[in-house]
Amino acid sequence: MSYPLGQRDKHYTYEDYMQLPQDTRCEVIEGILYMTPSPSIQHQRTAGKLYNLIANYIKATNNTCEVFISPLDVLLPENNQDVNHANTIVQPDIFVVCDSSIITEKFCTGSPDLIIEIVSPSSPSRDYVKKLHLYEKHMVKEYWIVNYIRKEILVYRLMENDEYGEAIVFKDNEQAKVETLGELYISLNSIFD
Repeated sequence: MSYPLGQRDKHYTYEDYMQLPQDTRCEVIEGILYMTPSPSIQHQRTAGKLYNLIANYIKATNNTCEVFISPLDVLLPENNQDVNHANTIVQPDIFVVCDSSIITEKFCTGSPDLIIEIVSPSSPSRDYVKKLHLYEKHMVKEYWIVNYIRKEILVYRLMENDEYGEAIVFKDNEQAKVETLGELYISLNSIFD
């Protein structure tokens, strides 16, 4: 189960996060530190398949976007907030960045174009609610919630009003289009077999 960790009244920043032991699996969301347990085998299988499909497409099409897989920090600072004072540090399961200027040697600072979270039994409300609102607020263009237990993908896309439209639900043998990458379609059969 994913749960708040640390001191209740403390507002965590990237500077505090960097003081934690290296092997601490956690995220900071709007100043609250959350423990993140190790993912399951099925979670990792699903992540690996999705990553490979996206990476192979990017390579085959000479696309300038890059795909990354967890654990890699994504800092989502508020307005002109200094990186050390950023109070949101997440590690999406998979993310795609098309603007190389937000990638550093240590982390991504700013909103990726696509974030994919694979729902774990320990964190459903964080992926379906908290991160949905967080990624919308930070204008992540496309947010996928992949549920390997239900064998479905929910896709949220940022609309012209800077809010996510209604979720597009993909199930069974359907194909989900990765809008960020143009013509990449992912067959659910290829990731949930």
